[in-house]
Amino acid sequence: MTYCLFVIGCQQNKYDASRLAAFLNSQGFSEVDEKFADIVFVLACSVRQTAVDKMFGKIHNWRKAGKKVFVTACILDNDKQKLEKLNVSYFVDFNDLYTLLVYCKTNNVYKVHSGTMYVPIMSGCDNFCSYCVVPYTRGREKSRSYDDVILDIKQLIKSGHKEFVLLGQNVNSYAVSEKRKAKSEKQMKDFVVLLGMINNIPGDFVFSFMSNHPKDMSDDIIHAIARLPKVKKEIHLPLQSGSDRILKLMNRPYTTRQYFRLIEKCKSKIENLSVTTDIIVGFPGETDEDFQQTVDIVKKVGFGQIFINKYSPRPSTASYKLGDPIPWSLKQKRWHILNEIANLN
Repeated sequence: MTYCLFVIGCQQNKYDASRLAAFLNSQGFSEVDEKFADIVFVLACSVRQTAVDKMFGKIHNWRKAGKKVFVTACILDNDKQKLEKLNVSYFVDFNDLYTLLVYCKTNNVYKVHSGTMYVPIMSGCDNFCSYCVVPYTRGREKSRSYDDVILDIKQLIKSGHKEFVLLGQNVNSYAVSEKRKAKSEKQMKDFVVLLGMINNIPGDFVFSFMSNHPKDMSDDIIHAIARLPKVKKEIHLPLQSGSDRILKLMNRPYTTRQYFRLIEKCKSKIENLSVTTDIIVGFPGETDEDFQQTVDIVKKVGFGQIFINKYSPRPSTASYKLGDPIPWSLKQKRWHILNEIANLN
């Protein structure tokens, strides 16, 4: 039996795809180009409308060609209903798929590119940013144990790899505690403990992590990045907007002033630090003044790299009720302005 993988979205989907491929290969399946595949496994993403449209178009063509289609990963309920209308052969709930894969003796790592690997340390998110579907599709935060993460990394090092990335929707929230109520001081330090444990593993390697949330970037984490020699001196710290008004609508609990002060603190404590970020343009209600404030802070910070996304309304999120009043052409224009600034830095 032959199969192909169609992966949309974030690093978590790429990681899940690698585990699925390992399982299928162990069961005698052969991975081939999509035009020769009997079965297509789609690891979907409902975060952006463009990704959803691309997925539906592909599924329509595969179904016309008589292929079976399995869909999993990040799917909103209304997208599931649309998939049913396309007569998708099966829908695999991600939690069921994850349970299946856990029993397969495959590594929990995913190759990014030559020499670099992803190692997931947690899944899900508790932040409920108003534009994001992850808490609804991936569920609430769930962290892997210290021992499981360390075992994966030791295996990775033994295999000759020298660079890897710890992966989570919000790695700062990594917490081995079973209690998922208000974040305690102990939970805030669990991630720092993990960084120290990894740093102390013998071997010639370096590692980094993503993504971070500004509200959880504690002094302890900053100090750990600065003092631990195997931690790369880089931080991915999503800003999302330079407007305090828009940040509030996004349910991002910090101001641009607090964000900038955090960046300054990081740079003062960590030598030769590189900072990258995420920004959304065209969020509902974003005025020219709001956007200009984003431009101003981008110029002020001098990010090493900026990942710019055009806002896409997603059902089930809080911002969906705000509609999508910003024309696509204006989103494109703002994207190009920020992209040009990013390339100048």
